[in-house]
Amino acid sequence: MVKTILVTGGAGYIGSVLVRAMLDKGYKVKVLDQMIFTEDSLKDIKDKIELIKRDIREVNPEIMDGVDAVIHLAGFATEPTSQYNPRLTDLINHIATENLAKMAKAKGIKRFIFASSCSIYFSYDTPLVPPLYKETDGINSISPYSISKRAAEYALFELTDENFLPIIFRKGTTYGLSPRMRYDLVLNSFVKDAFCRRRLTVNAGGQVWRPLIDIQDIIWSYLKALEMPLDKIGGKIFNVCAGNWNIGELAERVKKTLKEKKNIDVEVDVQPSGITRNYQADNSLFKTIFQFNPNRSLEDAILEIFSHLENNPKVNLSNPIFYNDLWYKIFFENSQLNKTI
Repeated sequence: MVKTILVTGGAGYIGSVLVRAMLDKGYKVKVLDQMIFTEDSLKDIKDKIELIKRDIREVNPEIMDGVDAVIHLAGFATEPTSQYNPRLTDLINHIATENLAKMAKAKGIKRFIFASSCSIYFSYDTPLVPPLYKETDGINSISPYSISKRAAEYALFELTDENFLPIIFRKGTTYGLSPRMRYDLVLNSFVKDAFCRRRLTVNAGGQVWRPLIDIQDIIWSYLKALEMPLDKIGGKIFNVCAGNWNIGELAERVKKTLKEKKNIDVEVDVQPSGITRNYQADNSLFKTIFQFNPNRSLEDAILEIFSHLENNPKVNLSNPIFYNDLWYKIFFENSQLNKTI
């Protein structure tokens, strides 16, 4: 019997890649998305999915009819956007997640996969070289975004029993190509700047750390989470990342790759200012349980993004749709979303 999966945020950066991969695997897919970033990312597969254009706060239990599992990606996904309206952030990232989970549980859906974030590990007392946080470590989330994600995790665990076993993915910063492309994510941004300016600006002395993962590895992880025995992964948190990178070293890797493979010279400009989130995550549980090995190298992703830019010279890379915070600002100013709270 073909399984039907509900994917919230299925038109987004990760979702639009995941939905295609799920179709290739033979799943039936329902996509629930408000389409804030337009429907363009799904336009070539709209006839292959059930597309529901709606705010995740406004759905009713019928959304779960015929659904075998839920992958919940929808929500605000950046720190500055979340700070714009912290209450709205909580309503969407936390309260709506809890309500969707309750609907799923009431319909007998046991498998609910939630997109959390490794950014919940950042706190004010984080040292210059952060510790490798495990899923079981105590944390003190401090921003509206990370607090909303942590609150959603708590809500899911309060619902957990033998009839409902959520799987929580604390994802690292993702990179790679998507039909709903983002150039505000660190590696994507570096490659875009290398293409446009031949210059990378690295803030905070290049000393900031991030857990990173390729978008293809994220997709693989979600597919595995649909297939693996629920008693092995249900009711658990996983740090879903391939490794941790010092941002200064990441910029140097972009520079080296483009020099060696494209004979392109890129300057790295390290600035002392711009202190920002700084954290690392221990992925040993994820690697062990999921038997994870990266599907491709960092260099592969760098070259893929750079080649995409070379092959699409007419794309306006200053278009705010490629940058979540800019696009959300426009959306907030021209919609009722932030007023309906």
